[in-house]
Amino acid sequence: MLRRWSDVWNDFDQTLAWMEGVRRQMDRTFSGPALGLDLRASRGFPCTNLVDEGNEYILRAEVPGLSEKDIKVTVHQDVLTLSGARESEAPEGYTTHRRERQPLRFSRSFSFPSRVDLEKVKASVKNGVLTVHLAKVEEAQPRQIAVTTE
Repeated sequence: MLRRWSDVWNDFDQTLAWMEGVRRQMDRTFSGPALGLDLRASRGFPCTNLVDEGNEYILRAEVPGLSEKDIKVTVHQDVLTLSGARESEAPEGYTTHRRERQPLRFSRSFSFPSRVDLEKVKASVKNGVLTVHLAKVEEAQPRQIAVTTE
C-alpha cells in the first residue's frame, strides 16, 4: 500500500510530540517536591555517615568540589554544624555555554548523645570527603570494668 509522504511525516511528527509530552510528564513526576524525591531536600546535603568509635565520633561528609576555604565547621556544646557554599561562575573572559552545577549553599547540624571535647575536634577534607573527629569528654567515654572471681 502506498502512502503520501506528508501522511508519513504527520504520523512521525505526532509521535515525537507525544513522546515529548511523556518526557515532560516524567520530569514533573520524578523531580517534583510533591513526592519528596528532591534528594538534596529530603536527605540533606552533604550526605554523611556518623560513627561512634567508643572514645570519639567520626563524621564523614561528601563535599565534592569544595575545598577547606568553602566549608565551615562549628561545634557548640553537643551540636556540630557544617555549612558552606559552592560558587559556579565562569572564569574572567570566558562565557558559560552550559551550567549543570548550580551554586549551592548548605547548612546541616548534628547533635550527639554525649558531650564532646571541644579542644580535640579535628576536621580535614581530602578527595571530596570531609572527615571530622570529635573526641568525647573523659566522663562520656566507655570504660572497661575488670571482672573478678569471688
